Amino acid sequence: MDLRDFQYFISVAETGSFSKAAMVHNIAQSALSRRIRDLEADLGVTLFYRNGRGAVVTEVGKTLLTRARHVLVDVAQIRADLIASGTTVQGLVTLGVPPSVGLVLLAPLLSQIRGEFPGIQMRVLEGFSGHVAEWLTSGRVDLAVLYKGRAGVFPDAEHLLFEDMYLVSAKDAETLGQGATVALCDLAGHDLALPGAPHGLRILVDEACARAQVSLTVAMELETLPTIRGLVASGTIRTILPLTAVQADLKNGNLVAQKITGPVVSRELILAYAPQRAKAPATLAVVDLIRANIVRLMESGAWLARV
Repeated sequence: MDLRDFQYFISVAETGSFSKAAMVHNIAQSALSRRIRDLEADLGVTLFYRNGRGAVVTEVGKTLLTRARHVLVDVAQIRADLIASGTTVQGLVTLGVPPSVGLVLLAPLLSQIRGEFPGIQMRVLEGFSGHVAEWLTSGRVDLAVLYKGRAGVFPDAEHLLFEDMYLVSAKDAETLGQGATVALCDLAGHDLALPGAPHGLRILVDEACARAQVSLTVAMELETLPTIRGLVASGTIRTILPLTAVQADLKNGNLVAQKITGPVVSRELILAYAPQRAKAPATLAVVDLIRANIVRLMESGAWLARV
């Protein structure tokens, strides 16, 4: 049993599928299944009910799921603590993030880095994932938290989470769909504001529409999140975003969000490093704190996503 077994177990539990979990970790499904069977044998319990539709966590599996998440957070924190106690970690670390990620992650992350690693100088660049991928490829940033897409291939990238997409409208806009959800086809004929075609979110939406044979009306192509949110709040238009991008607006009642279904549209958040660049101790310390903060934010409900 090692920490990777816990990571594999958590992914199967969250996705309900051995094949999906294997894709997340870039491992053969047979190898992942064998690791889970070995874990069950080591613990002497059954962690999943396996059926034709996938895998369902048993009651004892649910107990392990909670404990395993905490173990991974604790290990990341221990590693950071040991680095800090053994030597003074210092240096410049440049991090690239999309705006929607920055809204949720940066405040707690930068505060913890400042408190635990005062020798690390942080530089943060915000931009849409396509731009962040370019910065990573060119070496302008050391590491990045970005959405997986066509822009850039990073062999050592690691999976962080999945975010589902929502239709975001003004609070008094005409209601579409069925309350908390709306079918993708119901968006047809309604004006939308979306980023331009090179943007990962736009590609994601366009590909989902192509598969579902749905044609959307993109009335405006906008590249700045505050502008999109402001126009939507005014009732001028609707948009498609993850909840992280509009959590404050939802909380104060300016906007409403409905999960898109039929099909569910989701995107994967990954952590990636600049190619051909050695991972300095300062960079690794920041990476550990990124992982730990994301788990805490998800567990507290501050980041509405899934593993």
